[in-house]
Amino acid sequence: MDRIAILEALERNLRAELSAVELYSAHAKAIPEDAIASGVRAIMMVEQRHARDLARRIEELGGSPAAPGGAEGLAGRAAGAATAQASTAEMLRLELSEEQQFIKDYALEIAEIMDDEETLDMLHEHLNDEIEHARWMKAQLKALGG
Repeated sequence: MDRIAILEALERNLRAELSAVELYSAHAKAIPEDAIASGVRAIMMVEQRHARDLARRIEELGGSPAAPGGAEGLAGRAAGAATAQASTAEMLRLELSEEQQFIKDYALEIAEIMDDEETLDMLHEHLNDEIEHARWMKAQLKALGG
């Protein structure tokens, strides 16, 4: 991947992370089980850090990152509002699908970037976080029986 392709990938990642933050925020408020809601809030905070990391790296590479509160945030808020009446298991399944997509995207980007160690290190850290989020969500779904 050249610098332009890396920037495009990081911008896609940032938009997805910003949307996920809003989705998780809505779900954390709607989930009645305190321990699960707390876990979703903790994951949301990690996703916020990912968004900050991505925005910083985009700027370092000469790009203009999307800002929180833009179209991505609106899309995430809309998805959160639309699904906040669902069961906890349904919300977790939606969140898990988000995490699984992050895992795929980050892994593919890591495989394709050849000579940008700083971006590779960041994406590797994000990938590990997303894997842990998916594991936690799977464990919660199993505990809920669904």
